[in-house]
Amino acid sequence: MKQKIRKTIILISLLIFPVTMNFLSPYVSIDGAMAGVISGSLIVFFLMFLTGILFGRAWCAWICPMAALSEFCLSINNKNVNAKKLRIIRYSIFAVWAAIIIAMFVLAGGIKGFDPLRLTETGISVDEPIKYIIYYFVLGAFLIVSLAVGKRGACHSFCWMSPFLTAGYHVGRLLKIPQLRILADKDKCIECGICNKQCPMSIDVRSSVKNEIIKTSDCILCGECVDGCKKQVLRYSFKRK
Repeated sequence: MKQKIRKTIILISLLIFPVTMNFLSPYVSIDGAMAGVISGSLIVFFLMFLTGILFGRAWCAWICPMAALSEFCLSINNKNVNAKKLRIIRYSIFAVWAAIIIAMFVLAGGIKGFDPLRLTETGISVDEPIKYIIYYFVLGAFLIVSLAVGKRGACHSFCWMSPFLTAGYHVGRLLKIPQLRILADKDKCIECGICNKQCPMSIDVRSSVKNEIIKTSDCILCGECVDGCKKQVLRYSFKRK
């Protein structure tokens, strides 16, 4: 039942992406910075950071509009990916984007105000023909990369939202704040490997069971491993560092 609810939510999120796109757009953040204003997307990114402190990257599995598209691609290419190598690409892209944001604010003379509806004054992100090009470009990028690379390849390689969630996750650990994690009872594990097959993020869950917690920032708390384990080895729980 939990997976049906989760997949329904992310499907709805994908369907309303034409409304929400600009609130998740890295370009809108740059456009706002050029005028010295904090746009709606930067506000949303900051809120993602805050949620990451308690819930890690749960956004990626439960709310992100690209989650439904990425999981569809799993039915075509379910190959594990090298998350460590792809992470280098993701953070390199993020570093360039963050540097541009900072530079634009400096050139604009600092932060002058807030504009939550920046480039979304009508309340709908895709409200003119040119924006359809951007919309389909984003969908196409996630689709092509995920199909070519493997399990959530786009999430691992160029997603501009995950660094905020990951940063929140690490801040939560540093401050020793209880975080929602997936814990394990290693004594129940029979090492069948189903959890590894179920994981959409290419995490070696079976090895993590030995430590009784999945503590990598790549875990998106989707619960596929929890529901797939026939021995009920895995469970959700709030846990300190």
